[in-house]
Amino acid sequence: MHRIGKLSTIPNGTARSLNAGQRQLLAVMRAGKLYLYENQCPHSGETLDPMGGSVASGGGLILVCQRHGAEFLSDTGHCVAGPCLGETLRGVNYRIEDDDILID
Repeated sequence: MHRIGKLSTIPNGTARSLNAGQRQLLAVMRAGKLYLYENQCPHSGETLDPMGGSVASGGGLILVCQRHGAEFLSDTGHCVAGPCLGETLRGVNYRIEDDDILID
């Protein structure tokens, strides 16, 4: 398992990029639950947040790609609007130990 960040650094209702070696990940905190995805839009294959900052809106309910405006549900990664309608962000399995976010 590899530590990729601290749970306490992701405020509720936000999303932030995390790096795991060559992997770009997107961590979303919504209603006190963490969701972790590959930071790659299914439409373009590029990261959702090239401008930096949180891509979460609506208290973390929706993730909005900064490139083309695609909208994803944060709890499923399912695209509900935009050029990749019906596609899904790839989820990443994780484990929490103390405050550490760990992935394989």
